Amino acid sequence: MKSKSRFKVLAAVILVVILFGGMTYLGKSYHQNLVKGPNNHYYQRTKTFNKGKIQQHIYSQSELSQLTLVTHGSQYSGNTSLDTASTDHDYQLNGQPLPNIVGPDGVLQLYNQSGFMTSQMVVAAAKYWNKIAGKKIVEVVSKQYQSDEVIHDGQKSQAVLGGQTYNGQGIRFYPGNWRSLGSLSKRNQNNWKEAALIHEIGHALGIPHLGGGILGTNANTDGISTTELMATWTVAQPKSPKQNNSGVRSTNVDAAALALAGLSWEKPQRLASWVLKTPGSYVNYDNGKIVSTIK
Repeated sequence: MKSKSRFKVLAAVILVVILFGGMTYLGKSYHQNLVKGPNNHYYQRTKTFNKGKIQQHIYSQSELSQLTLVTHGSQYSGNTSLDTASTDHDYQLNGQPLPNIVGPDGVLQLYNQSGFMTSQMVVAAAKYWNKIAGKKIVEVVSKQYQSDEVIHDGQKSQAVLGGQTYNGQGIRFYPGNWRSLGSLSKRNQNNWKEAALIHEIGHALGIPHLGGGILGTNANTDGISTTELMATWTVAQPKSPKQNNSGVRSTNVDAAALALAGLSWEKPQRLASWVLKTPGSYVNYDNGKIVSTIK
């Protein structure tokens, strides 16, 4: 009996590691141990929110069905766990509530201490998500005490580039694990780093991986690079999508997932509703410049 109990505990821990976090790094998405614990108020001032339910009256039932159909995706896009948002009004990943760190005001405030991700890159990432949302949902603040969480660099060597934590450690990157590829231009390096930053902020907003399957990790498991910024994003690699050569472009799946995530916040909001009417719209980041066709 004790052996079975230990196995159940171990399985639960492994599940938590698989479910949350992740980062794009040299063609693969690695996962960090993001077991929840007491907040470290130095890096995370706002408590993690994870009720696992969505507000039902911001979008109609028909609109919820449309959004979940988009986020369902295909073999290597979307996340089938999000289907329950329209059927059971749950916002969960394989039965576990999906967390966010947005706070009661409905805006994710970020303070940057990272040298790896510059302040200009963080401002651009905030603008990127705000364009998709259609309103301000991410803000870069000038004082740490004003923030919900802090973006910073880790001092210890880890087998990851970085990750969003839900245990009070904020968004952490490990610059020592970044290796420039000889054939990768400065433009593509910048876009790849920005994709990783946008990705981790997406997790703070409550969006899971969107690489296909119940955990959204099919693409990563099979070594597939996609255009979804919340999946496995690479550029200038043998299996990188050609579209990624033009920058980090948002997809309908990214937008629909944000719309569902916003319904699960402490202050639920109607976000990215344009995806229901003009699904061809997008935001694109390319070497410091952002272009949007969203109206």
